[in-house]
Amino acid sequence: MIAEGRYPPSEVIREIDLVRNFQMSRTPIREALHRLEGEGLIRRITAGGFVAVELGPKELVAIYQVREVLVGLAASLAARNRTRVDLAHLEEGLEAIDRACAFGEAEDADNRVREFYHSLAAASGNEYLRATLDRLTDFFRYRALAVTHPEWRDMLATRHRGLVDAIAKQDAASAEHIGRELIARSLEIRLADKEPAPADQRRS
Repeated sequence: MIAEGRYPPSEVIREIDLVRNFQMSRTPIREALHRLEGEGLIRRITAGGFVAVELGPKELVAIYQVREVLVGLAASLAARNRTRVDLAHLEEGLEAIDRACAFGEAEDADNRVREFYHSLAAASGNEYLRATLDRLTDFFRYRALAVTHPEWRDMLATRHRGLVDAIAKQDAASAEHIGRELIARSLEIRLADKEPAPADQRRS
């Protein structure tokens, strides 16, 4: 729920509230909070409790630099190691993304995109890479780009299709290039999406 943005940075996350909401004992809740803190998703505040960490442009760039390399590597390995089952999962992922975008379901589209990258990581056949890339994929809390940004919709419809086609053809070089290009352009879109509107637009 933290990674999905259910708790905005302005909302204090308290152990006792989570215990009540989830009707669980304190021990697993406390362990989960410590794990999230260690992963950089939340930070402890002096008033007590935690708040979700908000990613600024600097943090986004740093994470995307790593993610670009990992997605490129996953795509390259997937082209070499993919099975028919892996390809079926990737194809199903594309269809799910298309359906979500067609109905304008922003949150569903976002979830389907994350599932697609989970399938890509699994197709690589490298469990260490899969675990690391899955963690980075789940890290983001910036929602709705799949539906609200025209270029992002085009990337979902065409470039992801090209990525799966390259993997199906076992073209590792093309798959890596497309994978890295997707992440690099995604960063540019996200950074532009977070920029404040010009003064004349804010007044309108």
